[in-house]
Amino acid sequence: MLAVYVALMICTMTPVIAMQAGADLSVLVWLVFALVIVKAVLLVDHFMEMKHAPWGWRMAAQGWAIVVVAVLAGVRWLG
Repeated sequence: MLAVYVALMICTMTPVIAMQAGADLSVLVWLVFALVIVKAVLLVDHFMEMKHAPWGWRMAAQGWAIVVVAVLAGVRWLG
């Protein structure tokens, strides 16, 4: 559980560190999009304890992040 917590903290800190290092805005946006999916998988599997749930329930719980990121990426790409 500690490893998951540390991984979530690293996912949270990475965009801030990249921003302070002078990363381009578009790189930061795509980095955040990728990390949202990683964090969603970790949260659903470990904190919601769905690691051993039936496949459909697990994918439904994790699917919201993919849908949200896809919509926001589409808006970002088209805008």
